[in-house]
Amino acid sequence: MTISPQTRDIEAFKMVAVELSFRRAAERLAIDQSALSRRIRQLEDMLGYQLVRRTTREVSLTSAGEEFYERTRLIASQIEAAVQAGRIAAEGKKGILRVGYMSFSAIDLMPRIVREYTRRYPDVELDLRYIRTQGQKIELSRNNIDLGFMLGPFRHPQIETAQMLEERYVAILPFDHRLSTRSAVTLAEVADCPLVLGNMEQWETFRLMIDDLFHRAGHSVDIRYEASNALGILGLVGHGLGLSIYAEGIMRLQPRNIMTKPISDCDTRISTILAWNRAYKTPALINFVNTAKRIAAESTA
Repeated sequence: MTISPQTRDIEAFKMVAVELSFRRAAERLAIDQSALSRRIRQLEDMLGYQLVRRTTREVSLTSAGEEFYERTRLIASQIEAAVQAGRIAAEGKKGILRVGYMSFSAIDLMPRIVREYTRRYPDVELDLRYIRTQGQKIELSRNNIDLGFMLGPFRHPQIETAQMLEERYVAILPFDHRLSTRSAVTLAEVADCPLVLGNMEQWETFRLMIDDLFHRAGHSVDIRYEASNALGILGLVGHGLGLSIYAEGIMRLQPRNIMTKPISDCDTRISTILAWNRAYKTPALINFVNTAKRIAAESTA
């Protein structure tokens, strides 16, 4: 059975190796010189070979002592590095975060938060994943993502959320549409036109919100075309194939062949939240949430 030397004996030997003097080493360790000498002899007896040559004039290391000192010095350096790395991880300054996001957050909110978080915590890797809202809820519960920018509200005993953004609905029109000269449009006017919306596979949550919006206003809609992503929706609208409904953040990314109009009789807001599983909170996650809350607060100030 291998017997490992005690840490205090190794530290005593290292001090002797540095000072090459039992007296000076004992003074630095604040112990009696004879006690230090006993520690070194006990260490040598345990190892089975001599580490230190002692004469009346000098103290020197044997070849075995030199090798032992170099290896223990490297080990100490590695331990110190491990302690520091652990401290950095414990402070949330290193690691990886898997972040889900949906279309409405991708235009402005999520990129601004990512930019600020990366500036403050450059050694945390962010794995950004485009996932629809319902998919994010599933991935959070399975611990396949750490956080998600999604449509709210979301109430679940295991999930914590923070409000990020509230936006108005806007209508998206091609430039040559008959309603393009109006300062605002109504839900009835939008419902009277063919619509281009995201498909149910990718846009289920928002589609249900749209259905509820028009149903409560007493209107039925003609969904003429469906697209799987925002670019598809904008492209179809831009070429005159219908109108669409979107969050007002789209005004920051408005192609030249479309325009947005406020909906005068719609007070409903679209809520974007940040959600995370309370069972898997880490320091890096907490830092991300705090960064996101600060950016969101600045956006509404």
